[in-house]
Amino acid sequence: MERFGSTILFGKYELCRLLGRGRSGTVYLVKHKELEEYRAIKQVSKSCVDYGQFRKEALILKGIRHPGIPVVYDLEEDEDFCYLIEEFLEGDSLYALVSDIGHFSTAMTVRYGIQICHLVNILHSATPTPILYLDLQPKNLLVCSGTVKLVDFDHAIHLDEAEYLTKRYGTVGCAAPEQYTGAVLDERTDIYAIGAVLYYMLTGEFPEKVPVFPRERMDRHWTRLIRTCLKENPAERYESADRLVKELEYIQKQMEKKEKGVFRESPESSLTIAIAGAFPGAGTTHVAIGFAAYLWRRGLAVLYEEKNGSEAVRQMAGCEGYSMDSFGIYRIHGLPMLPLYGEAVKLESHPYRVVIQDYGTLGETFSQEMADGYLLVCGSKPWQWKGVRDAVQFPGNPPGMAIIYNQFCRQLTDRLPGPVKEAECFLMPDCPNPFTCTRKVQKVYDEIFFSLVGKRTGGKIRALLRMVKRFFSAGRF
Repeated sequence: MERFGSTILFGKYELCRLLGRGRSGTVYLVKHKELEEYRAIKQVSKSCVDYGQFRKEALILKGIRHPGIPVVYDLEEDEDFCYLIEEFLEGDSLYALVSDIGHFSTAMTVRYGIQICHLVNILHSATPTPILYLDLQPKNLLVCSGTVKLVDFDHAIHLDEAEYLTKRYGTVGCAAPEQYTGAVLDERTDIYAIGAVLYYMLTGEFPEKVPVFPRERMDRHWTRLIRTCLKENPAERYESADRLVKELEYIQKQMEKKEKGVFRESPESSLTIAIAGAFPGAGTTHVAIGFAAYLWRRGLAVLYEEKNGSEAVRQMAGCEGYSMDSFGIYRIHGLPMLPLYGEAVKLESHPYRVVIQDYGTLGETFSQEMADGYLLVCGSKPWQWKGVRDAVQFPGNPPGMAIIYNQFCRQLTDRLPGPVKEAECFLMPDCPNPFTCTRKVQKVYDEIFFSLVGKRTGGKIRALLRMVKRFFSAGRF
């Protein structure tokens, strides 16, 4: 069937491309010819499933209305296959993201974990009979513009059907022990899988029978929560997803207190940070991508926006085989990135409230930009100092602009060009990969973000961050 662009299914769906293959079937992207909308078609061979079983998945989805669960539009069949036509969800699976960038931060894990629990709780609260998902795993959870979506309901059943289930499926590493033994299945079977997914997000691995908890990534609250989910005896697990989400929300609140409430799901309002370099080659794009990736790992729904003509986003996407979504955005190593399209291209308004804008080199467009914060990336090498002085004295500099001395070397402390009046300065050590950063680099990004948010909240946080001297008195470099 894979004659993309020329195959028309059921007289109205143009076959576009393969989305994926799984245990139960193949999923294609199609375009409705009349409505000009993209949809997903799941094709399952009749030799693998009977129509009644296939129809059950559609009926389960039809009975649930939630943004995190795909909408079912239609059912079709031919001589050899059954077809489920449903909403096309654009995003990356948790499995793909962890494979790409490694384990998540605790902030990102708790944010996604809360959303996962809400989705499972919706299924368990279905009326007249609760729904058991029974195959919760990283490949079935998509992150779409910062929101988790649950897909692939081919193993889901109603609770009152669980005792009559003759064939049991599950994903190794995520399936609860009772799915292998033939014991009773209930809501706590899905709770076990939530614990396995949380462990996977935090460590990049599936839990062993006796899971190991890395101390540097899990405090006692995480350890207790995940251990409770993964108890072999279902009676010892959390009794409901609603109870589990309260535990995760408690962890989130403790994190917010520790970080003074800055790193929430999103800032209190939209936040735009404009970044420019003192001269070509200062490392502006590297810093802008790094800062956006840092905020993304922190759990914020952030977008990197290219505002210069480098075409760096398209080049990265082309080299690594990434495709754009309906907003014209590429997700490179999980980070949403919007290339420069020009005035002639009209795109839909994107859903991201935090935007990092990369202007390349300092100029009038940067100075005229209405942003919430401005960062000037400067070089810290002696042969770059003249360019730094010229840039910091540029008459059109926006008020409140902060300075980043990129690839900073501590030996140059006393000789760096001075900042603009009372501008804040940040000393950025070398960071080979902008998508993943060292602890030292992360601390600098922490300081930058706290400072920027502080300026928007009357300077309460800014008072804690005073100039270059603070970095050395803390012994950070």
